[in-house]
Amino acid sequence: MKKYALVLILVLVIGFTAGCLGGGSDTTTSSPTVSSSSATTTPTTTSQSPTTATSQSPTETPKEVTTDELFQWVSAVNQYTYVGNATISMVVAIKQENVSQRDNVTLNIIERGYIDFESWSASINTTTISVPDGASTNTSRIVVNNVTYILTPVGWVKSDDQATAEFVWKYNIVSLAREYLKRTPDERENSERLVLRYHLRDYEVRPLAIMYFATTPDTEISVKDSLLELYFENGRLVGGRISFSVSAKTSIDDPTIGKMTITQDGSWSEAILITSTNEKKNVEAPST
Repeated sequence: MKKYALVLILVLVIGFTAGCLGGGSDTTTSSPTVSSSSATTTPTTTSQSPTTATSQSPTETPKEVTTDELFQWVSAVNQYTYVGNATISMVVAIKQENVSQRDNVTLNIIERGYIDFESWSASINTTTISVPDGASTNTSRIVVNNVTYILTPVGWVKSDDQATAEFVWKYNIVSLAREYLKRTPDERENSERLVLRYHLRDYEVRPLAIMYFATTPDTEISVKDSLLELYFENGRLVGGRISFSVSAKTSIDDPTIGKMTITQDGSWSEAILITSTNEKKNVEAPST
């Protein structure tokens, strides 16, 4: 199966790059207002505004944090770093010429990123690993003033398509929290941390599936069972999870890997851990 794991990883990278360069995404979002100030070269830390807890007697029940208070905190996040760990578990069928292969495939996608809402800049590094084969590939994205740079096998490629950058601004955990905290959660769980759950409509998560699974503009994709979880500790967003089931079918005609038809049926689940907030970093455009 190692050969097919390598092929699938290559296909996902080709599809992800095509999506980032505007070839596989139909996302429509509003353009953010771009700050004219550039990021400073020396990292600095700005003050945060967490909800202040009032003193209570031992017999008092702690006040439940409201979604309005949580929204105020996430709205005060100007920059943050995170680690994302996504798992794709799928039954993959690959047909190439007279050869057919069908097998279970698991991919682990580790993403480390920095998002800056003040300067509208971002730096994201992604490693995709086949389990248990260990075959892997790395990709990088840099966004500066709504211009996206994608690291491909032939070097950095520049994309001025605003939809590419807007995908980053919309589908990150802080932006998702800002959007869905305006709604009443479908479930609220209070334990060691507060968990808010939202059952998403299929069309809300479909652009995410398209970005990662659409290798050609005519790839057929459907999603279901979409769920967003937001995790809070002491009134602060510390991470979350987004998951959905996906089916995809695409035909490839590429000089590198030849002609093939790939169908994928399975699930996507990504856990995100916020590692720092409001720590300014410098992001510069690479030489292209």
